[in-house]
Amino acid sequence: MPGRGSAGLGLAVLTFGTGPAALAQEQPVPIILGFPSSVQAAGLAGAGVGLPGYAGAIFVNPAGIAPIRVLSLEAGFSRQPDHSTYAMAAGATRVGTVNIGGGYRYLRFSADSATFDNLSAVAGAVLRRGGIALGASGKYVSVEQRDGPITRSLTTDLALQIAFFDIAAIAASLQNVGQVSLTGAGLELPTSFHLGASLNLLDTYSNGRLLATVETAWSSGEHGRTTVGLEAGGVLSGIGIVARAGTGPQPGLAGGLLSRTTFGGSLVLGRARADYAFQRRSALGRNVHLFGVRWTP
Repeated sequence: MPGRGSAGLGLAVLTFGTGPAALAQEQPVPIILGFPSSVQAAGLAGAGVGLPGYAGAIFVNPAGIAPIRVLSLEAGFSRQPDHSTYAMAAGATRVGTVNIGGGYRYLRFSADSATFDNLSAVAGAVLRRGGIALGASGKYVSVEQRDGPITRSLTTDLALQIAFFDIAAIAASLQNVGQVSLTGAGLELPTSFHLGASLNLLDTYSNGRLLATVETAWSSGEHGRTTVGLEAGGVLSGIGIVARAGTGPQPGLAGGLLSRTTFGGSLVLGRARADYAFQRRSALGRNVHLFGVRWTP
């Protein structure tokens, strides 16, 4: 677990500007849980619940790792001149009829923030039968105030996903179900229900790529919000380029500091993806450039 003065390792980079300080609260808010689940999802304005088949799905939809047949890995890291740091890593594999996965995300704020860091670790398992998958995960979440207490809690996510081969997927995810406070008065973890879907508008075995995704979320104390995204590109002999964009209201858990509209793209290199996303603002500042790598053999 990262501590003061430590840095993580990974394959993706976030570039942040100087951002507003997070304020200490009686029940601290883990802003990191409002971050997109992957670089791909970040380029689609966070619409990640309906995107199955990659390790990063474990953060928002544990059933989303069900299509992984062998292994999927994602990782990320950034350390800015003001010492703000973002790091993530996720992995998933198949064991018999069960898929298992885990992930870790760490966010350290700049020195002018009242919050020192956020940390989230998750582990989950999926049972699948045909195209139907049921998943559950447990999450450890902590928020450390600068020169103050560390508040730690446990919570769970539940998910159902129905996949129609490589053509489409529909997923429902219930996030932050219950809370066990380990230290302090607990964290602000509003329960939320997410309904997401993705549809490949072109045959995935063709040279073209055209994917549409939509996600609607209902969170405690908030109105429902819908995010939509589209990605398009081409691949030839395993090498290609995909561009993407997304728009929609962002979760209140992120403090209203995430961009409503985002852009991104991917360089396809066989089974690997080099991803990019741009957010005009984030919880740590403006003009955020996110680079990442996914590998699914």
